[in-house]
Amino acid sequence: MADASIPRMGPIRRLKGDLYLAYRALIAHPLKRLFSTDVRSGKQRFLDNYAPEGLVPMSAEDRRILQEAARCIHCGLCDAYDLALAVISRTTYDGASLLPIAYSRATPDLPRARAALIALREEHLARSEAVCPTRVPLRSIARYLHRKMDEVIRQQQRSAAPSIKAPVA
Repeated sequence: MADASIPRMGPIRRLKGDLYLAYRALIAHPLKRLFSTDVRSGKQRFLDNYAPEGLVPMSAEDRRILQEAARCIHCGLCDAYDLALAVISRTTYDGASLLPIAYSRATPDLPRARAALIALREEHLARSEAVCPTRVPLRSIARYLHRKMDEVIRQQQRSAAPSIKAPVA
């Protein structure tokens, strides 16, 4: 049953919209591609557009590590046995549970977590990983986060450098 509060689109407006989409798909977009001077690959255009925001591509290995991080049930046992809490201040690092729960969920946030990730050592996480009831690989997640943080920072620096585009003829 149609909702009376939503106005119906007339057949003329629908035809007009369909014709516009057909024009864009069959004429405008192919002509734009034909006369484009942009020689970058699709991946490079993606990185140029989204790297400043911290979005970088994921490999199959990265996805596997993230699936393992998703096993975390946030029980807090890893925080109770985290040796890094004795070495790193609580204002910088708030426990091993942040790795699978917070840091691994969004690469745009990794530069803000840089101080904690730099101070964190794999040997600090060995005990925490051993007591985890779901066997979340905290050390693998830490390696992944270091790698992604470096990649995000490198892409952001590359995108911050002035790029020279080919002149349009």
